[in-house]
Amino acid sequence: MIRETGAEVALPDSREPVTVPGLLRMKFSPFCSWICAGWMTVATLAANPESTPPPDAKLVEKKFEELSSVKLSPLGEKVLAINPRKWRHAESDNFVYHFRRVTEAQRVVREVEYTLWYVAKTLNAGRDRYSKKSHIFIFQDEKEWRQFLIGNGFPEWSASFAHGDDLYLSVARAGGQFDSDTLAHEATHAVVARLYPGRRWPLWLNEGFAEYMGTATQAFRTRRYLKGMQSKLEKADMKLDELFAMQKYPEDREKVTSLYQTSERVVRFLMTEFPKERFPQFVELVLEGKPFDDAVLAVYGDKVTSANELHKKYNHFRD
Repeated sequence: MIRETGAEVALPDSREPVTVPGLLRMKFSPFCSWICAGWMTVATLAANPESTPPPDAKLVEKKFEELSSVKLSPLGEKVLAINPRKWRHAESDNFVYHFRRVTEAQRVVREVEYTLWYVAKTLNAGRDRYSKKSHIFIFQDEKEWRQFLIGNGFPEWSASFAHGDDLYLSVARAGGQFDSDTLAHEATHAVVARLYPGRRWPLWLNEGFAEYMGTATQAFRTRRYLKGMQSKLEKADMKLDELFAMQKYPEDREKVTSLYQTSERVVRFLMTEFPKERFPQFVELVLEGKPFDDAVLAVYGDKVTSANELHKKYNHFRD
């Protein structure tokens, strides 16, 4: 499934999961919030040096055959077959980049490397779990992007997306500026695929986590107050039983909006009301097949003691 705002369509069959971009979306003064957020960040980094954010990544341009990872997915091979002589290649510590102009690549590399670090940190994943480099294909030309989409069965209006642990990004539509929230959302999908190879996250958890992290990554990177950056989830009205049972994207546009916003609300609830450091444990139990209530009670049982209390707490949660 891939969509642009307000639209959705089935994708061609593929063994690789394809994820879609997030929907468009204080008690303290903004100045106090910024100071407090900055102070807490400094204190956290001082207590745990390994959590230090990465410095701005440097692209090292190479010939394709000189890259440390030259194995491409079938979709990646099709990308590089489009005007092949014009593609340039580079890599950083964690990704291999394919692009036309260095300007666009530099804009992407700074943010995607940071997102990888922050998502891995949130999921308590060491570098050993993401040592394999995945590929990022950056389209600057609108005509080439449409050629790629149509030639591979995607609708012409499709936005950037993650496919497995690779990223396919179009920066042309915003005058060469790639939207940071969308990039963080899609990078989150790619990082999750990289950290959990062969393990498919439930639809609600996959999209809810990516929606949450799209904003959380930007808040942490820019030292801003997360709550002040989060959008109102006015359509987060899907019943939880329906949400957790959903295995494919709805055809109705309003249902798609409800799916995304309700999924994000659930993840926000878990991240806000319970210890964040336990979230990876919750994910593991969900991936093992435990129902939502059972997984929450198993991981956060000292904070909530029954399913009734859990749902009451969720219903009263102010997102």
